[in-house]
Amino acid sequence: MKKLFILMMLAGGVAATQPISAQVNINVNIGSQPQWGPYGYNQARYYYLPEINVYYDVYNKTYTYQDRRSWITTRTLPRQYGNINLYNTYKVVLNNNTPWRDNAVHQNRYNRYRTDHTQVSIRDYAYRSNKRDKNAYGNDHRNRDYAHGRNDRGRH
Repeated sequence: MKKLFILMMLAGGVAATQPISAQVNINVNIGSQPQWGPYGYNQARYYYLPEINVYYDVYNKTYTYQDRRSWITTRTLPRQYGNINLYNTYKVVLNNNTPWRDNAVHQNRYNRYRTDHTQVSIRDYAYRSNKRDKNAYGNDHRNRDYAHGRNDRGRH
């Protein structure tokens, strides 16, 4: 038994003297857009949400809003904005470092979008695209044929 143990130790020692290589993959999604972000923008630093006068920092995943005379940055929206649907509220893409400093300009310029809920989000565009592709290339045409009283070969 001792011989087996010593043999195993020697084999382990030889293996330990061989160079060891390792591969490390780091996937950092700095600046990746949230699913509720507006479709069509490859790069955005901030979103301005005119409906609630709040800025969202895409890189840091934080919200900046005005509380009295100060600008507050948090990871979540405060309670008073709890009823906001981020998927359908309008977002303005801004790429400067401190957009809240121009808040008066943003409020004037984008006030007309406060009630605009027509902007398509990244998630909704992907859903519509998948649905459209399925209708064009999927098996839905057979279901439509059955609904019209036809069999697989298109005969009545």
